[in-house]
Amino acid sequence: MNNKLFKKIIEIIIIVIGNAILAFGICGFITPHGIIVGGASGIGLIVKQITGIPLSLVVYAINIIMFIIGYFYLGKAFAAKTLLSTLIFPTFLTFFENMPSVTHLTSDLLLSSVYAGIFVGGGLGLVLRLGASTGGMDIPPLVLNKKFGLPVSVMLYVFDFVILISQMLFTNKEEIVYGILLVLIYTVILDKVLLMG
Repeated sequence: MNNKLFKKIIEIIIIVIGNAILAFGICGFITPHGIIVGGASGIGLIVKQITGIPLSLVVYAINIIMFIIGYFYLGKAFAAKTLLSTLIFPTFLTFFENMPSVTHLTSDLLLSSVYAGIFVGGGLGLVLRLGASTGGMDIPPLVLNKKFGLPVSVMLYVFDFVILISQMLFTNKEEIVYGILLVLIYTVILDKVLLMG
């Protein structure tokens, strides 16, 4: 097996593992307690709260729409790296959502926020470290950056802020506070994973 092919296989395995860790963190610690979160998962939680549609179906829909937008605005190379996550992340969400042993890990909100931060930051970090994306709401900031030169990090915060504010309509104050803790922890973990090595 040549070196280039071996490297690609390792990258694919790491992207799959990163998406599995991310989905586990969301299903095991965030959704059972209604803790607020950003991104496509945050939109999925809002839609689930209003309509009862499963989180994984909403994330599938958002990911597919954003993937199409990303393909047209960001090109084939980006689409190739993002396609795997676009499909695999909602699949892992479906898998973990339907496992009572995962969705009932702990009833402690503080513990859930800490572990969610670790899993979300770690999983997302593994995927982003390889230059891939988890799809969904990572894509609009990248498109805005390409079209208008707006900073990706600022746009990520803007989109997440709007999604978090929207969730506050459906959650109590305690879940909001734990959601803020979750964001702080996953940001630190994400930075550590991205800067590792």
